[in-house]
Amino acid sequence: MRRVLVLSLLLLALPLSGATFRSDDGVTLHYEVIGKGEPIVLLSGGPGFSPDYLRPIAEALAKHYAAVLFHQRGTGKSTLEKYDGSTMELNKLVADVDALRRELKQEKLTIVAHSFGGILSMMYARDHPERVRALALIDSGGPTLQSVAKFNANLEARFTAEEKARIKEWSDPERLKTDRKRAVLEITKAKTPAYFADRAKAKSLMDPMDEHTFNDAAFWAIVMQMMALDLRSGLEKVKAPVLVIHGKQDPLESAQEVHATFAGSRLELIDNAGHFPWLEQPEKVYGLLTGFLAEDCH
Repeated sequence: MRRVLVLSLLLLALPLSGATFRSDDGVTLHYEVIGKGEPIVLLSGGPGFSPDYLRPIAEALAKHYAAVLFHQRGTGKSTLEKYDGSTMELNKLVADVDALRRELKQEKLTIVAHSFGGILSMMYARDHPERVRALALIDSGGPTLQSVAKFNANLEARFTAEEKARIKEWSDPERLKTDRKRAVLEITKAKTPAYFADRAKAKSLMDPMDEHTFNDAAFWAIVMQMMALDLRSGLEKVKAPVLVIHGKQDPLESAQEVHATFAGSRLELIDNAGHFPWLEQPEKVYGLLTGFLAEDCH
């Protein structure tokens, strides 16, 4: 136990090295690297979330790899002056991932993606199947909108009366108009526990949140383009190994659809875990990830 604690403290102290590069359309994009070795690109969800919440995964991988926390356009440090369908076009998000590949000087990418990050990685794999070495999809969104309606219903059913009141309070148009960033932060925090199997574990995700954690302008600019999402055609060309990890208690029930999309993919359902399984069952998730990367990707 003491050894695990010491190791955890050492990992928390691991520095991030930051860098920037230009997208194909001239946007300055940020990324941070922790560890050394073969790059593993981490794609965050939302859409609109900073990749900071993926740092525990980066730390777990940093013992053997260079974990790359990518600030997708409109998230984290990769801010824009305007957020709409032109600046946040889905094709540009895909092009950004390939620009990162070139920045990292990699022929192929190994990607670990969460939630919307999984959808983005599927878009990338569909357009560039030959440039994907391996995909690990953690509680990924599906290739279609099949699971979305039930997801919204599941989430709504999990909110406590207090959480519903907080969401209603901070969703008031006047509050949003007066201090939108604070309102979005409070709404995000109020919704977070419903994503967990063990609500007490939500604290580790909520406590570090600030007004830069989630950009709702990026969220809406992307979501409005996904009303008829269907990525299945083309993904049959992906020959890279695919690992699908999904918390059994995740309100997003997309695991089977994602698994069925990739022939030969491996599905691992994690009990007593919701949408952020590495925060609830870290040993299981990190064991699966490191085993997959070591055994299946080389």
